[in-house]
Amino acid sequence: MTVKIALLLCASHNDLGLIKALKKLGYYIISTGTKIDVLGKNWIDKWIPADYSDKDLILKIAVDEKIDVICQCCNDFGVYTAAYVAEKLGLPGYDSYQTILTLHNKDQFKKFAFANNILTPKATYFDKKEQALKDIKCMTLPIILKPVDASAGNGIRKVEDISGIEAAVDYAFSNSKEKRIVAEPYLEGKQYGFCTFLKDRKVVAVASNNEYSFINPYRVEIDTWPSDTYEECKGFLIEEIEKMADILQLKNGIFHLQYIYTDGKPWIIEVMRRILGNMYSVPANQLNGFDWDYWETRAKCGIDVSDFPSSEKQEGFYAYKTVMATKNGEIEAIENIDIYSKYVYSQYWLMKPGDVIHNYLKEPVGFLFMMFRSREEMEQILITDYRNDLVKIKETE
Repeated sequence: MTVKIALLLCASHNDLGLIKALKKLGYYIISTGTKIDVLGKNWIDKWIPADYSDKDLILKIAVDEKIDVICQCCNDFGVYTAAYVAEKLGLPGYDSYQTILTLHNKDQFKKFAFANNILTPKATYFDKKEQALKDIKCMTLPIILKPVDASAGNGIRKVEDISGIEAAVDYAFSNSKEKRIVAEPYLEGKQYGFCTFLKDRKVVAVASNNEYSFINPYRVEIDTWPSDTYEECKGFLIEEIEKMADILQLKNGIFHLQYIYTDGKPWIIEVMRRILGNMYSVPANQLNGFDWDYWETRAKCGIDVSDFPSSEKQEGFYAYKTVMATKNGEIEAIENIDIYSKYVYSQYWLMKPGDVIHNYLKEPVGFLFMMFRSREEMEQILITDYRNDLVKIKETE
């Protein structure tokens, strides 16, 4: 029997579910990237050190390795590259490259949303610093500045007064490969995630969650499932997603969005066609009773998903807590996690005592995956009684 070859664009901790799915489906796995998870290294068949954001380099690797399918990773640049390679080689499973740019580039998505009456905050776009500085000084503050092509909170800043404009503009531009940024009103409200699976352009499953950011206000630190606005928002959000799916003729697979709930409305701020970070699928799989990574992998490999276990049912109360430090330095100890022991059903550690944290705002130490008896218990333990003292950094003399 001929073994089929899959090119997976990264093998980080966030991609472990994709690796397991590809193995289950019988693929020989070639992976790329600039770093690799320890478990990922054990499970893949071949590692090619390469920057997966370099779409032409990845295209060359795909041709040289005679791949049968390409599987994107948990990163927007991986989505761009996978769609580009799939389009060039006629591989299954992906929206067109232009469609991916439309959805994942914040300025292009905003233009698409306004043209099609999708509920999203009004935005202004800039590709020149001078114009940005001039126009933003005339805007009503506070606003949010974002690179059009960054994720995980990179390059985002809230501007509350005129003195902070230039630093925020510089920061946003410096985090954009395309050197384009957007400015939009800052919405006061709670932030949520709404992860769906599309089959034949219809939403057939939902995982909804509250998002909380403490140490880094623009990087999600805690997710709790299901969201406390699910019943109020599900009909509207599903209708918006299916509208986008019809207009863009989207392929099967994950369609995720983030929204701010304010003034009784869910304002869509981001959309994406990929698995989520912080090992999101670990609790989501428990919530929904199926393996999100497995079905997403089938979709991206162009394999039939007609047997997808369609259900909008969300049962139980689940969460993850990202364990983070509050300053840079060498980890002396990881303490106090026993306070969560009665709720933790799984955990995953990226760092250990002796490792050095260089950017505590972006580097997770590990993840605790939890189950609770009620929403009230979950919010009390994780939010009301929030703890940020789990990582002890060695004091310097």
